[in-house]
Amino acid sequence: MTGVFSVSGFLKQVIYASIAVLIIGIYPVTVFANQVQIYSIISGFLIGLLNAFIGYRLNTLAFNKTVKKFMALVIGGMGLRVLVIFLFLIILLYIVRLDEFTLIGSVFFFYVLFVSLEINYFHRKQH
Repeated sequence: MTGVFSVSGFLKQVIYASIAVLIIGIYPVTVFANQVQIYSIISGFLIGLLNAFIGYRLNTLAFNKTVKKFMALVIGGMGLRVLVIFLFLIILLYIVRLDEFTLIGSVFFFYVLFVSLEINYFHRKQH
């Protein structure tokens, strides 16, 4: 499949990881979390997912560029992604009033998970 995401590549890894987290986490979340915490976890997942797709797209654009353009896209993209995450966190914490600990913890968890998949994908693509 051509387009923004290759089904056999990064998107497939993200789908598999998301399904694995859903299967592992569905029982403890439904038993021990309240409604606001569940919304916080879902919001953290969506923020992490958005971050991963923005990062994938920017890194794909940077892949065959000169070193200067590559670094500008990668470093600038990282700054843009952190700013977007920060803005979403501010909105969700202070306007929507989601649970602070659960939201920040889930954003951190999904950020680490999806960035690891992103690094793994581009490392494999390079070789």
